[in-house]
Amino acid sequence: MASNFSPTGASKSKFRADIQALRGVAILLVLFYHANLPGLEYAGFLGVDLFFVISGFLITGIIRDGLDAGTFNFLTFYFRRAKRLLPAAFAVIAAVVVVSPFILTELALDDLQEQVWGSLLFIANFVVWDQTGYFEAAAETKPLLHFWSLAVEEQYYFVMPLILFFVRRHAWFRVVAAISIASFVLSLYLAPRYPDAAFYLPLTRMWELGLGSMAAIAAIPASRIRWISLARLPAAGLLVIVPFFPTGLSHPGLDALLVCGAGLIIVLGKSGAAWETSLPVRAVARIGDISYSLYLVHWPALVFTRELYQGEPPIIAIWVALGLSVLISAVLYQFVEEPFRKSSPRSRRRFVGGLSGCAAAVAISPVAVAAMSAPDKDFEHIRRTNYGVAFECSLKPNAPFTIHDTCITNAPPKVLVWGDSYAMAWASALMGPLGDHGMQQITMGACDPLYRLARFSRSSKSTYNRDYAQACLEFNSNVLNYAKNSDHIEIVVIAGRMQTPLSKSNLLLTQTESGDYEQVDVTTDRVTKALAALATELHESGKKAVFIAPPPADGSNIGDCLESKAREKLRLVPQSDCTISMTANRNYRGAALDMMADAAELADVELLDIFDFLCHGGVCRTQIDGTILYRDYSHLTYDGAALIGERSALASDVLTKAR
Repeated sequence: MASNFSPTGASKSKFRADIQALRGVAILLVLFYHANLPGLEYAGFLGVDLFFVISGFLITGIIRDGLDAGTFNFLTFYFRRAKRLLPAAFAVIAAVVVVSPFILTELALDDLQEQVWGSLLFIANFVVWDQTGYFEAAAETKPLLHFWSLAVEEQYYFVMPLILFFVRRHAWFRVVAAISIASFVLSLYLAPRYPDAAFYLPLTRMWELGLGSMAAIAAIPASRIRWISLARLPAAGLLVIVPFFPTGLSHPGLDALLVCGAGLIIVLGKSGAAWETSLPVRAVARIGDISYSLYLVHWPALVFTRELYQGEPPIIAIWVALGLSVLISAVLYQFVEEPFRKSSPRSRRRFVGGLSGCAAAVAISPVAVAAMSAPDKDFEHIRRTNYGVAFECSLKPNAPFTIHDTCITNAPPKVLVWGDSYAMAWASALMGPLGDHGMQQITMGACDPLYRLARFSRSSKSTYNRDYAQACLEFNSNVLNYAKNSDHIEIVVIAGRMQTPLSKSNLLLTQTESGDYEQVDVTTDRVTKALAALATELHESGKKAVFIAPPPADGSNIGDCLESKAREKLRLVPQSDCTISMTANRNYRGAALDMMADAAELADVELLDIFDFLCHGGVCRTQIDGTILYRDYSHLTYDGAALIGERSALASDVLTKAR
């Protein structure tokens, strides 16, 4: 749910009902997508692509007309942009900052501070990009995440006037077309390899705005406009079909191109058709009128609603949040957005000074609010990412396979901990009791330890795509070769979450004996044999092995629950005791636990767990003697892992039960 758009628009001096309706369609797509409504869960984010085309068309038209008339002025252009965009944005940011301490956790508040500064400096897309990743807080906890797309447009507004001002008029189209083509090629290259970068960076989004700019620059004969107008109905149909039935390819890519092309046909057509006065079109156009304010308001409203319910709320709560968003947006549009847009301040310097003062006040407000609401416990430190023995032990995909000395407790290491982020936590639990024996950690986040098998997401937006799966395969192959050929490693601890390879939302990538890669469907049998094969390979080289099951979990964010309860955050549901029932753990983890048990039996190794230590009377503890065990849904904190390693039999079981 990391997507959004910014319907910034342009002057209403050349009002077009068809474009306003197009804005309305775009924002409705994104609203329903963010609300997790059925049908748009995979591609509702395409509304952002549609809006980029509209914005490129309108803003370039303003610059073109000014330059052609000899009246264009950079200061006037940016002054009008500031009047149009900043007052409503400042109002929403300020409201979010005031409300957030009562609802959000410390981790989310820390991210919010960076989001505020990024929004004010027009670099929110870079900030949000930096805040993405496996260990980062979910998008649903970032109330200003949606400012990323506004930042992309603002960055484009700095570039396009310069291009049109310094390039000769006859070369405008060729130059913008060349830039757009280069941007599109770059997006096609980066999207499958670095999807987060492709999604947030302006260089991979510029082609969408560029399409709108090219339409505004091109001198299209009236006869062709008539033919284009005939294609508007099929284009409108394409806008409806693609978000509901996407190709599933990497984004921004073919789906975005189809939507942008359809939007381009509509903006190029001639306004004034009879259908534009119909009631449905006028209703959607009215939504388009308030689209910028609605864009600003709806995402924080959904973020706060989900936090108040400590998870996905009932559908009625989502609809209430959307309804309130529309009402608040209408007020914001009527009393902030429109008055400032229409205003003609006598002194531009004074007006800019006032906006700068507001920006400064908003910039320091998160720090001031955080200071006033500082908790007794440093939850940000307690819930920091658990990388295990050291940060370097979490290897990055596509990085050279490296053995770090900082990931060894005592040389030469006899025990190797291998797996994903769950293995990192187990390494931090075992490093104390096994330190003298010598323990080594080699791990990679979101990479399940499997033999020649890795999962990747069906979603075109996911970071964990086919390229990531290939990197995971290479990583596991390198670890296996290292363990088999090591003279000092005696025991290999294999640990992972093991749920994602079984999920039908994923596919599996296999590697044949010849080294070729093949894509196959998810089956439990494939995953079971791939896990067992690791132990079998190790046995054949004279090594012992043992599996460790993931800790208890029920799918809820235990770390948030514990912090919210301790800090008495506002919630619309009764605060639970944040424990995990064995029944809930079974419902959530059952398939993965059964698969690991079957793989252990197949490979003749032991499957260890900490259920007997944590769970009594059908309930599993999530804190012991005031020590918080969980940092999020099921990853252990440093302190929690250390406590488990010290008090449980896990370390001794590794030494005595490995075979």
